Amino acid sequence: MRSGLLLTPLEWLWTAIGVLLTILGTLTHLSFPPGLPGLGGYSFSLQIGGVLLTACLAGPVAAVCAQIVYLGLGLAGLQVFAQGGGWQYLYQPAFGYLLGFLPGAWACGTIAFPQRDPYPSPLARQRAVDGKRLAGGIPYSPVGLQELGSGSLVALALVHLTGILYLLATQPWNGELLRLIGLYSGYTLPGQLIVASFVAVIALLLRRLLLL
Repeated sequence: MRSGLLLTPLEWLWTAIGVLLTILGTLTHLSFPPGLPGLGGYSFSLQIGGVLLTACLAGPVAAVCAQIVYLGLGLAGLQVFAQGGGWQYLYQPAFGYLLGFLPGAWACGTIAFPQRDPYPSPLARQRAVDGKRLAGGIPYSPVGLQELGSGSLVALALVHLTGILYLLATQPWNGELLRLIGLYSGYTLPGQLIVASFVAVIALLLRRLLLL
């Protein structure tokens, strides 16, 4: 249980795991076979998967902290972004989408953990369940695939909204702006939807194993 604004040891652990997942996802690319109709040769990274999986398993606080650390490492010069790193990355058109990881991680984690404390003790969890039953309230129901999928979709929407707003604020309003929006949103979104779908299923299985 968190005391004030301080992170719990478990949240520190999940923050570190989230950073590693995001970095590994950035470095991992998948592509469809060239002969596949409609998607032949299409490639995408698993970067967003690290963001979403952390949020679905760790809650909003650890998920956002992980992305703050990830952005800090990249801006400090570590080559953890898709196109390198360094403070100059602030001027890259794609940086707005990285900023979008922050509200996206928070939204996804909040939907995945509707209760205030993502890590209640087993005793506290059981008391809450028993209290609802004794009061004739709604029976306890763990978060399911619908919530995890919805959280991932909301996160994707916020990532792209933030990215597009960043482009609108930093790029000239001409044909190049439309090209950049098409490149960073239109091209990447299908792959990210695929990743988000798999993340929701994987997160559901892991939550059942971890009793979250």
